[in-house]
Amino acid sequence: MSMGLAALIAWLFTASIGSYMLRTWVARGGLRRQRATGVGVPPGMVFGHASAALAGLTVWISYLGSGWRPLAWVGVALAGSAICLGICTVTLWTPYPVLADSGAGDEPEVRTAHVAGGFQQRQAAATGPQDAFTVTDEMIASLLAEPSSPPRRSRRHLLPLIPLAHGFGALTTFLLTVTAALLPVR
Repeated sequence: MSMGLAALIAWLFTASIGSYMLRTWVARGGLRRQRATGVGVPPGMVFGHASAALAGLTVWISYLGSGWRPLAWVGVALAGSAICLGICTVTLWTPYPVLADSGAGDEPEVRTAHVAGGFQQRQAAATGPQDAFTVTDEMIASLLAEPSSPPRRSRRHLLPLIPLAHGFGALTTFLLTVTAALLPVR
């Protein structure tokens, strides 16, 4: 198998994961939420990333069909720009800790701001004798009265693997395209 064909297979794999993530983002209201709140990754960046990758894939297929070397380098450049926009997207999408003053108390409130979805998770220290996690007799009695159902196997812990596989696929694609562009044409 030639290096160019291996790059095409890697590119198709990466594009399929990327199209799944884009479809999921749009279907779950990511675009609508970003436009309503103005918080998160700009849609131009997300769609620019996808467009650069799709344009690069089209140019790469044209290169494989024609064997014309300049098309290979245009494909490499488009793959590189798609990767740069992808890194920008991930950087803006990743939650990061933010310290904010809690107003009264010794410890500041710790929030995790998730930029893309506009959600904020707050974890505040207990502020007094009334703890939010106080267990009452009624709660214990209700838990003992109802038999517990077996825990559902959640696939949520596997969700971070999707963008991770997309990123590694993009890097693999880029390396294969550069290698194929450098090799002599047969």
